[in-house]
Amino acid sequence: MSFQFSKETRGYRLLTDQGIVTIHNATMDLMGQYGVRIFGTEAKKIYEEAGCDVDWESNMVKFPRELVEWAIEVTPGTFTMCGRHPKDDFVLGDGTVSFTSFGTGLQMFDLETGEVRDTDTEDLENFARFCDAIPEINAFTTAVAAQDAPGPLKDFYEAEAIFKNTTKHAILDAENGHNAKAIIDMGIAIAGSLQKLQERPFFTLCMCPNSPLEIHDGASQVIIETAKAGLPISILSMGLAGGTTPATLTGTFVVTNAEILAGIVLTQLIHEGNPVIYGSSTTVMDMRKATSPVGAPEHGMFGAMVAQMGKYYDIVTKVGGT
Repeated sequence: MSFQFSKETRGYRLLTDQGIVTIHNATMDLMGQYGVRIFGTEAKKIYEEAGCDVDWESNMVKFPRELVEWAIEVTPGTFTMCGRHPKDDFVLGDGTVSFTSFGTGLQMFDLETGEVRDTDTEDLENFARFCDAIPEINAFTTAVAAQDAPGPLKDFYEAEAIFKNTTKHAILDAENGHNAKAIIDMGIAIAGSLQKLQERPFFTLCMCPNSPLEIHDGASQVIIETAKAGLPISILSMGLAGGTTPATLTGTFVVTNAEILAGIVLTQLIHEGNPVIYGSSTTVMDMRKATSPVGAPEHGMFGAMVAQMGKYYDIVTKVGGT
């Protein structure tokens, strides 16, 4: 199977055409010869039945190249991110750039007290209303965490706060399959039925692999529940070059590409043609503070590489902004 290069030449291009092919081939070698560690019995069974080599003791899954490239091929190259009202709809993959809020902050500067404090549900509600009023923001990603909510229920508090305070497309977090299904049920209640929600999905669930090369049990459950419902999912890798992934940009990109593609394969095995967003908020590790600086120049460089790879694969992309 071969992919076609886009004729689009505008924007910041970090990779040559040959460089993109080299990264793809290196990713296929990594996934086929070393593999990705996958947790979750149901996920491993699905991979194994599709022809993957599954080591049940180490949880390592090795992927046939033809399976990965099939999954890339059947993933939609464009789809509509629906709002609760058609006026809030926008299209991904049509060559334009759309914008969402960044997430998920744990602290904020309180304008009233002048102090830095932990975020809560009320803050999330305020951010949702704020972004709802700004026409340049197309979708709302969970901007801050509802840390006043009981831990197991945090996802529900956040989804409720967002659904009540914006009609724009929502990009939501779910820790596991149980929470994902509950949020989907909330969406069904709002839409009126699963069919109506599938016709106009007004939210996307997001899952993040654990770098390097791991999809934890909760993340695989989120993919499974979302794909079974036929709803869009964002697979967002957050590698730290020099920390959780190789120090070089290309080495890190190969690792994170494998993580994302492993999630895409699982999605398409469950529901062929399911909408997926190829996402990345990968950056370098700040060695002095052991943090992930999203304002680092390398963060934008990874974003440019993701955009190029998405065009090559004909899969819509999402990157963290600087």
